[in-house]
Amino acid sequence: MKKVILVFLIIPIIIVFSQFALARGEWQTSIHYGSWSLRPAEAIIEGFIRDTLQDSVRGLIEEYSGIIDPDGDYSQSVEFGSSGKNLALEFRFYPGGEDGSFSIGLAAEKSELEIILDCLATYELADGSYVDGSGSAVLLWQPTSYHLSFRWDLMPSWQLHPYIGFGAGIASFKGVLTYEATVETYDASTATTTIEITFDEIDLEFLEYTEPKITPLVVQLNLGFSLEVTKNLYFLLDAGIWNGFLVRGGVCLRV
Repeated sequence: MKKVILVFLIIPIIIVFSQFALARGEWQTSIHYGSWSLRPAEAIIEGFIRDTLQDSVRGLIEEYSGIIDPDGDYSQSVEFGSSGKNLALEFRFYPGGEDGSFSIGLAAEKSELEIILDCLATYELADGSYVDGSGSAVLLWQPTSYHLSFRWDLMPSWQLHPYIGFGAGIASFKGVLTYEATVETYDASTATTTIEITFDEIDLEFLEYTEPKITPLVVQLNLGFSLEVTKNLYFLLDAGIWNGFLVRGGVCLRV
């Protein structure tokens, strides 16, 4: 992982300094803070999970209880949610100088992304017996990532102008997956109830030692606006795709 990050950092540095030797370029340093989520796609993801679990969860309940009842009534509910935040420090180089539209950027970013899944399933048998299962899982990913991006400022001479950018980054596996499941079984023939609870927490860093090696990738595509406050000070506001959806603002100093 460290070798991959090193190569990822060296390439843009070589590109930037080769451009610097040939152009009257300008540097821009910025700090960004933003909010991340999968919210625009949550309904689609939730529906996919619901359809996927429909047969598999019922099969697990039947296997667990050892009972298959053609007249049994099965129901389930699924809730999916996501939230997160992102903080970044970025250095950007404009080879064309003050009126240049193209720039190349290198950013170090710290994020905290959380995905929550809750599921409730009930299997009621004809004789009054039932199996209730509930489960929840929380994926908390806290990666440090490094991004190489390319951006085009449209009408850069305007005080307020739009821009479009795209890029990619590599991230760490820092984070945890926590899950909990409860199964309650009621046997009508004996009027007995049993409850079993399972809980576990998995550190995602174990993925760094798997074979073949896995490097988490972050893909970004963003649209935004840049507002010139003074000759060297800018405010940014943009939104786009960042392995999900990210809205963020920033303050930039350009020299």
